[in-house]
Amino acid sequence: MRKIKVISVLLCTLMLIGGCGTKDSDTDAYIQEQDEIMDQMMDDMEIKETGNASLDFLKGMIPHHKSAIEMSKSYLKYAGEKAEFSELANTIINAQEEEIGQMEDMTARLEKSETSDEEKEKLYLKEYNAMMENHEDHETETEDLDRAFAQGMSMHHQMAVDMARLILAYTEDDEVKQFADNVISLQEEEITQMQSYLQESGGGNHAH
Repeated sequence: MRKIKVISVLLCTLMLIGGCGTKDSDTDAYIQEQDEIMDQMMDDMEIKETGNASLDFLKGMIPHHKSAIEMSKSYLKYAGEKAEFSELANTIINAQEEEIGQMEDMTARLEKSETSDEEKEKLYLKEYNAMMENHEDHETETEDLDRAFAQGMSMHHQMAVDMARLILAYTEDDEVKQFADNVISLQEEEITQMQSYLQESGGGNHAH
């Protein structure tokens, strides 16, 4: 009888360890995937001069949006049914897929118009590249999957907000202005949501 009890305790202990190991491995796998997505995004956001700051902005923001979608899908894959940010992740996917379509339409219009201002573009790209350098550090520091998503996506959203604010100083295009304003409004609201969770669940403000 004693042997059976000992074996039962050992099995329960192993199951607990195994469960914790699975959670940690899911978090590690997500963070690794997130880092790979972010690294690829940074490469894709290196802008070749077009002569038009508005066009440069769109060519940078499209891969930025695509990476947010990939990060959200990755989070949902690893977090499963217990995902704290399931609704937010799906909102990001749907909203940013729609916005990519809008940006592609604006890109086509601006390329067709062939409007250019190379001096203004140089000033924009100087600030853009400095902003990119400021956002190069995108590491998350947590063993919790929900917190990892909140930390990483907060940093990611802050980058979009910074990009949108920057283009407002250099664009004369009304559609681009409206788009940038919408990015700032929506993503600042989502940053607040994620930062509130991080504070309530143990601190850790990771938005730049």
